[in-house]
This record gives sequence, structure tokens and C-alpha cells, in this order.
Amino acid sequence: MIQIKNLNKTFNNKNGVVDAVKNVNIDIKDGEIYGIIGYSGAGKSTLIRLLNLLEKPDSGYISINGQVIYDSEGKTLKGRELNNARKGIGMIFQSFNLLDRSTVFDNIAYPLKYTGKSKEEISNRVKELLELIGLEDKINFYPSQLSGGQKQRVAIARALASNPKVLLSDEATSALDPDATESILSLLKELNEKLGITIVIITHEMSVIKQICDRVSVMEDGEVVEEGDVYEIFANPQKPITKKFINSASPVGKLEQLLKENAISSDSGKLVKLTFGKDAVGDAIISEISRKFGVNLNIVLANVDNLREGTLGSMVAIVSGDDNKVKETLDFLANSNVRVEVIK
Repeated sequence: MIQIKNLNKTFNNKNGVVDAVKNVNIDIKDGEIYGIIGYSGAGKSTLIRLLNLLEKPDSGYISINGQVIYDSEGKTLKGRELNNARKGIGMIFQSFNLLDRSTVFDNIAYPLKYTGKSKEEISNRVKELLELIGLEDKINFYPSQLSGGQKQRVAIARALASNPKVLLSDEATSALDPDATESILSLLKELNEKLGITIVIITHEMSVIKQICDRVSVMEDGEVVEEGDVYEIFANPQKPITKKFINSASPVGKLEQLLKENAISSDSGKLVKLTFGKDAVGDAIISEISRKFGVNLNIVLANVDNLREGTLGSMVAIVSGDDNKVKETLDFLANSNVRVEVIK
């Protein structure tokens, strides 16, 4: 669906040249929800703007739905061709970008006014979209009369007006409270399932990735440093930046701070982090090892994540007892689809 190859973009500012996007390669499958995560300045928002040429790349290749959008070594879309291609790419923003003096109806209808559709066709399409986003009763409201979550729903409906194959979301939940964020993410998941639309989500929140995405790319300093299925990234992160993001979305991530504060003492045993894959979650492994090996297991922190591909559990615990039995316990866990990391 979306192919990005060797994509580069630099900006010149008062401090010199900034490499915003550096040699990025990403393949996004048809109908999936794909996340791109990074902290401020990582290049993620620049990357998403390159996809529909709101920013022009310096070099590389972009293909969407089988159509080449940009190719630094070949044809790049311009003018009418580019405008037609953009109709197949909807986009929503953190700031909603609604027309304050226009009603909900007119905001959603705006992209359709110059498509040759009749007033009746436009009206039917707007009503269809309002039903889809659950705001049929707000058709004559103005943006000032809506909550943040409702404004974002209207922005989503407007982005869907032309039946795009791809929906780009640039920090679309960052300005919302937790309840509104949950509502918008649930809506996006529902739209993905009902319409089969491919969704690309830019965010700095791992909780967003965890809740909705199938795969994710982690960006740092303009580069994709880690990429893969969300489940595998959560289960076995490789890069420090990825581990930092995952820790931010889990109570187990408090471990580092607790260690700094000397709030955890493991003098009596080994402090370990246990990650339970989907083949291990639900098994009575903890009670089994206590009976089988005669060790004590003191749980310090624990968390369960329900990801799209399955359940992932994590636990920080102190395992104490005879040294040989502790070793046997950890070996047993490792052979039972549990990833064991000895911390201290």
C-alpha cells in the first residue's frame, strides 16, 4: 500500500542544516494501522507531511496504493495529478483545523464542493459520515459548541469525505483528555475494520501505539531505529529509545526510578524482570515454581497489556532461596516462553 525508500529531507535554519528525515525505508501493508513514534524533533511529523508532498523530499521514493507520488530518480506527481492523488489521502491534525464560522455540515462538506457532486449527493455523504462518527445530532452546530473529542470526530469525517484509501493522523489525540483520546482511538479502529482504510498514526505516546497499531517504527534524530510488529516490539525492545517509550506506558517502567531511590532491596535474592508472552500468560507458572523449586518469589511490580496480537504480561520480582534452586527456577521460566532479565 505505502512504500517509502531511502527518503531524505533537510531544512536550513539559523543554526545550520537539520537532517529531519534520514534514509527512511518503510513498507506499510494495505488495511493495517501503522504507528510512527518519536519524541519532539525526531522527524515523524516531517515524514508524514512528505507522504502527500505537503513537504517535498530531497531524495528518495514514495508510492501509495500502487501510484508513485515521488521519485527523485524518475517521475514525481505535480499539479492536477498530485491534487487527484491527494484525494485518496485523508489527513487529520492535532489542532483539528476546522472552519470556526462554518457548521459541522459545512466543515465536512467543504472538500466535496469542487468535485462536481450535486447538493443532494453532498448532503447524503455528509449525513452518512455523521452517522459513522456518531454526531448526527450536531449537524448544525459550530465548532465552538463542540468538545475537543467531537471536533476531532468532525475532522475525521471531513478527512473521509472523498473516500480516501489512506488516513494520516498527525498527533491527532495529543490535545485531548484521556477519555476523548480513548474515544477517538476506538473510532479509528472501528473505521479501519469497517472501511478497510489504511491508517498511519504519528504520536509520541506509546499508549496510543499499544492500543491501536499493528506495526510500529521508532524514530530518533530523523532515522527509523527500530521497526516491527507492536507485540514483538513490546515483548523484546532492542534500542534504548524503544525501551524508554515502552517503560513510559507500563507501571513496570517505574523500576528504574525505584532503584535510584533505593526503594527496592534485593539483598536476599535476584531482582529479575519477567516478560510473559502470549503462550505463557494465563498459565500458573508463578505458583508452580514455588512448589517445584521451593523458592520465594516477591512480586514488586506487575502489568498486563492487551495488544492487538495478544496479551503480554510483565513482572518485576525478587527470587530468593538456594542459589542452585534460583538458577533452576530462572532456567525453567526461560524454557516456558518467559523472557528473563536479571537486573540485580
